[in-house]
Amino acid sequence: MLSRPRLLLVTWHYLDLAVQRYDQTPKRHLCYYTMFAMHSPNRLSWVTSMDTQNLQPRHIQARRQYDGKRYARHLSQSELDRRIRDIFLNQLILTNDAKIGLPPISGQSLLWMEKFIHVLEEMQLRYGPYPAGFTRNIFHQEPFPNFASDLARKAASVFKDKALAANSFLIKYGKRSYMERLFFGGALRIQPASYFVQKDLNGAVRDDERRLPLSFALSGDDIRKLVINPRDVPVVIPEQRVDVVFQSPGDYWMYCVTGSVEPRLFADFEADACVLIRDRQQFEERLRNAASKALGQATYQCGPVEYVDPLLPKHAQIFLPMAKHFGYSYQAEYRFVWFPMSPVSELRHVDISLGNLAEIADLVTL
Repeated sequence: MLSRPRLLLVTWHYLDLAVQRYDQTPKRHLCYYTMFAMHSPNRLSWVTSMDTQNLQPRHIQARRQYDGKRYARHLSQSELDRRIRDIFLNQLILTNDAKIGLPPISGQSLLWMEKFIHVLEEMQLRYGPYPAGFTRNIFHQEPFPNFASDLARKAASVFKDKALAANSFLIKYGKRSYMERLFFGGALRIQPASYFVQKDLNGAVRDDERRLPLSFALSGDDIRKLVINPRDVPVVIPEQRVDVVFQSPGDYWMYCVTGSVEPRLFADFEADACVLIRDRQQFEERLRNAASKALGQATYQCGPVEYVDPLLPKHAQIFLPMAKHFGYSYQAEYRFVWFPMSPVSELRHVDISLGNLAEIADLVTL
């Protein structure tokens, strides 16, 4: 069996082949499909197909698109390495056969493929053809989820016969002891946002929930479009890097679940159990009532998290308590948030109980 680092390198290799080798025969496509355990050969078809109007393979079009707006050109190498890692990680799934694969073709999966092509092009512009410039730091700057573990193998089969549809449930992944307490007694902990910055937390959990940095490279023409009087901008002006940070004025409480039934999340969260919440409305009502008693006059909000690409945000109206860095997109998080009446720099956790959940949920253990 391949070691985890070797397995990731092989996965990377075949993902790169999927992007670049557009002139292969259908038989070779099938070879890539089998070796990479992909759910849909259409994922390859998109990058290898020809645009009948432009007569260019789509991956070449994506590269030329990036050349026209090289939005990652200002990143340091460590920042670019992190972006490559984030994009790569978000394209992976764990199949029912416990193999690393890619998700079925969809608008969202194609966006990730396009971002991957863009970072390949940025690396090629800096260093030359792949694999020039790619170092072990991309995989080793922090521990990578162990998709080759026994835990991952068990996780791959747990949902296989349940025919679960994404977003039809709310799911809480975690250690078995905590999930049993949640299922049998409704016991859960509402953590403050400040808690999640701790360095000893799992990489899928750890994040600065009160801070979201964005970064842009602005040319002279870009700057002229932003200022009141473009004539004030010199004809020749160095390119400017602009860093924007969205920051919460205070702490807030949060409880996080997901709508994703992807087996890989067991490995990401190092979880050996989960609670499948079938009756979302009943769960939300119980949670809201119990939290209201414990937190008093706190303002409540819930909903799916918005994932923000720090180089390509969709808009400027980012509500930080319901937003996260795009590197966590694979988690498909659904979040419950409570805000104290007045800003507080640091809050403490609150333990509450919702009662037995057997009527509205199922306990799944590995």
